[in-house]
Amino acid sequence: MARSGNAERDGAGLRPRGDFLIAERPGYLLHKAALLLVEDVEKALGTVGMRSRYFFVLASLAGGPELSQQDLSRLLNLDPTTVVTVIDEMERNRHVERRRNPVDRRRYNLILTDSGREALAEADAVVTEVESAFFGMLAEEERLVLRKMLDRMLAGRWPASVCTD
Repeated sequence: MARSGNAERDGAGLRPRGDFLIAERPGYLLHKAALLLVEDVEKALGTVGMRSRYFFVLASLAGGPELSQQDLSRLLNLDPTTVVTVIDEMERNRHVERRRNPVDRRRYNLILTDSGREALAEADAVVTEVESAFFGMLAEEERLVLRKMLDRMLAGRWPASVCTD
């Protein structure tokens, strides 16, 4: 499912010129890689009628604590109105239920339905295939090292609602 017709991929062995200084910046390289991965994921999820934001919300709700719309906004770095729009769509599709938070009646917890779990399973298979292709040039050990490095870089930057004490 990787983008095969793209100029960047067609020149798989090409590297930027030595005087192209931005290519030396790890932050830019991480940003560029993330943009390309999301582009591939968007294209692939389109084949199952889904967008990446929708998938990220489904995946966020799949386990762990019950999350509110505000929690999702912080977790996914999405504008709160965007989260409301996505949740409204998910509710129409019967993938999510809003339930009043028993502790704070002003908030709703979002609960993944059985239908939502089925949609997530289908989308997760698609995203896994894209990620496998995207990271395919890395050995399994390198993927693990990358995951551990990202985990360290993100430590302390997660919303409290998804962290343990």
